[in-house]
Amino acid sequence: MFFRTLSPYCISLLLFTLPLQAGEWGDNEGWSGQAELGAILTSGNTDSDSFNARTRIRHEQMLWRHTLQLEGHLASEDGTTTKERYLGAFQSDHKVSDRDYLFGALRAERDRFSGYEYQRSLAAGYGRQVLDSPRTRLNLEAGAGLRQDKLEDGRQEDEAILRLVGALDHRIGDNTRLTEDLLIQAGDDNTEIESVAALRMRINAKFSMRLSLTVRHNTNVPEDRKNTDTTTAVNLVYDLW
Repeated sequence: MFFRTLSPYCISLLLFTLPLQAGEWGDNEGWSGQAELGAILTSGNTDSDSFNARTRIRHEQMLWRHTLQLEGHLASEDGTTTKERYLGAFQSDHKVSDRDYLFGALRAERDRFSGYEYQRSLAAGYGRQVLDSPRTRLNLEAGAGLRQDKLEDGRQEDEAILRLVGALDHRIGDNTRLTEDLLIQAGDDNTEIESVAALRMRINAKFSMRLSLTVRHNTNVPEDRKNTDTTTAVNLVYDLW
């Protein structure tokens, strides 16, 4: 299959994925990016800990945008791991007008408790910034590609997919932003849906607080697994540039 021709070094470099946040694109050329970190530790009757990290780095030129996003989430309770998930995405966009672009996107995910050993996809298509005002931006993308899923029982599913993305960025005030990022990857065997809603509040020139709710849904999962997972996180965000 196509995915078997991909270099394992490329896959390991991109380790694990999220939908790209087109709504956060800047207007300036050059480098930009953020790093986020959140942790919860409890002790006493129950010993538990939760750790999540996320980063997004972008390089923008006159005709190109390149974006890399990585994420990891680990949690345990009384010494037993209850969550282990890694995400990563890389996307290149070629601008064909002020609002229109062509994209190529590579996405991979490893979630120890999802029923899948891994899920990864490669897609290409067309995107447009349908709304661009001083306070609100809305980007939509549509494309097609290939996905490879490997279940915990060793079965592997390769299929063509339809990829749809929506990214909304609304500035509530000078220091507060509301974002919503929606990803749909639909195939005959399984449809992945991921929604990430976030409220970001700026503390100073470099630091912000980000409260997010992530909902992930797979239509096809093993019988002992649930179709939908939700994650709520409060992270400290640092602007790298």
